[in-house]
Amino acid sequence: MEESTDRPDYEPELAAQPAPSATEKFSQMQRLWMMFTSPGDVFSDIRIKPSWALVMVILVLLGVGVQTVIMPHVDTESTIRARMEQRGTELSEAQIENAVEQAEKFAKFGPIVGLIIAPIAWAIMAAVFLVMLKIVGSDVDFKQTLSTVLHAYWPATAVQLVLTAVLIQRVGKVPQNELANVVKANLGAFMSADAPAWLTAAAGVLSVFNIWVVVLLIIGFAAVGKISTGKAITAALVPWGVWVAARAGVAALFS
Repeated sequence: MEESTDRPDYEPELAAQPAPSATEKFSQMQRLWMMFTSPGDVFSDIRIKPSWALVMVILVLLGVGVQTVIMPHVDTESTIRARMEQRGTELSEAQIENAVEQAEKFAKFGPIVGLIIAPIAWAIMAAVFLVMLKIVGSDVDFKQTLSTVLHAYWPATAVQLVLTAVLIQRVGKVPQNELANVVKANLGAFMSADAPAWLTAAAGVLSVFNIWVVVLLIIGFAAVGKISTGKAITAALVPWGVWVAARAGVAALFS
């Protein structure tokens, strides 16, 4: 009996091969540099695999380091006199000297406090933006949001801190409330002394560096959160608007 050489006219279906999962293209160090040159590519990479540890450590250490450089240039006595004048409180010279001594004593612990407070502040900020992103319909998670926020703040913060540390060497001692104006990059630095305190405080937020941050936040939220530019603008600007209003309100309250 001859064996049939006929084959079935069908072939068994092969199981569909799973699509290869996307992997990140850039290392954490590459992301830091590319935030100055190609932020959109970095945020697309963060969508795939967020990173936050390195950028947070650098931001915290840079902030603490610059704080250490700035501290000797803070005019503590002028700062205290200005605060007392704003509150309408009169102190004797002995009381002022004592207040200055206590303030300078506690200022020595500033860098240590910064090491503890800064990471908590970044986490809270990311949580606020996460709530906004969820409200506008994004599927982003906390780790992606934290990574986006840290990378968005990184370029402007690094440039501002370095410029402040360099330029303060040329101006000598300044009151604490004038530190933000060492680098004249905000509208508050150009306000007259007679301007309302709330207006000066609000104008102080409108700086080149903050605009830089907001633009990067919008780019990042759109890329990482997979939302439209309009929704990204809303998620970025609403917390900033609240911050400006809060600063102005506090300044008006204590002026």
